[in-house]
Amino acid sequence: MTRAGFLNAALIAAVCLNCMPYVSKDRRGKLVKVAIECGVDQVNISGVNGNKYYNNHRITQAGNFPMHFGPRDGKVTVNGHDYRGNLEVRKIDGTLWVINVLDFESYLKGVVPCEIGGISERQLEAAKAQAVAARTYARAHIGQYAELGFDLYATVQDQVYKGIPCERILTNKAVESTAGEVLFYRNQPIEAKYHSTCGGRTADFSDAWSGTSPTYLRSVICRYCTESPHYEWQKTMTRDNFFGHIRNRLNRINIILERGELIHSFRITRNKRSHRIKELILKTNKSEYKIPNYRIRTLFGEPGDPGGLLKSNYVYVNMKSDEVVIRGRGFGHGVGMCQFGALEMANKGKNYRHILYHYYRGTRIRKLR
Repeated sequence: MTRAGFLNAALIAAVCLNCMPYVSKDRRGKLVKVAIECGVDQVNISGVNGNKYYNNHRITQAGNFPMHFGPRDGKVTVNGHDYRGNLEVRKIDGTLWVINVLDFESYLKGVVPCEIGGISERQLEAAKAQAVAARTYARAHIGQYAELGFDLYATVQDQVYKGIPCERILTNKAVESTAGEVLFYRNQPIEAKYHSTCGGRTADFSDAWSGTSPTYLRSVICRYCTESPHYEWQKTMTRDNFFGHIRNRLNRINIILERGELIHSFRITRNKRSHRIKELILKTNKSEYKIPNYRIRTLFGEPGDPGGLLKSNYVYVNMKSDEVVIRGRGFGHGVGMCQFGALEMANKGKNYRHILYHYYRGTRIRKLR
């Protein structure tokens, strides 16, 4: 998730390889491959193929693939959007995929402003922290989708990337001034998770995903995100609507109640360090279901919530005689760097290294050449 998106509307050490097997070892390649159009029937591209420049050229599934396009005047264009680097058009399972192939620093210029949002000069250190975190994430996920021919999606599935139109002077400055800098833990790029707002304390990795929390992704206190509009929030439902809603959402986490099976109650246990829900035990007149922490946002989410997920699993549920009040803190999975926290730390004069080392404990920055 991105701070900008929220404001407007996923080993490390040898001992932890089993918890995040997709994290790559240090690779010093200069290029990253980003899927910017996925599974479409046709696409319009402007770029150089061979010695010929094609302007807004329509490509359909009838072509010969893969196709390659280079830049003209420093850019290629896909459906009216400009990007740095080169393009590769592939046909996968009968549909077209457009992959932007470019150097890491150019890629980051189209990521950082989309993820951290608009910043002031005073908040430049937060943008630098975001640049290092985003660069680290990209480095750690090289080859993640090798079978499809790319490394990253240009969406919240990985990092939001919108190319040249997203770039801003200050965030470009943040990327350039931290060029090549990556967070490492035990000689590997870390899984640099980040989110909008933690609500006063970040989450453990295991609060959001299955597996063991790496040391550097454990909950830490954050006193800096109190100005976020998502720091504290609340939603209220009638008791009947609340239990009806849960029943309807259970199928999203692969729990199907039998006809006549009624929800009686539930019990919550918490992670004592992060205060997030650790497990929800749902009791019916026929059975008992254990729902892990990383399913809570799906279970409690509503269609109007971003992605259909509850803002956070840092919640307290108050059952009254006729209504249910959910009081929550934060926005996003809560793991790693809190973006609103980083912005306020920058406002208070903290530099990007201080910010990163606060949220990713035990890591060190290295400059890759």
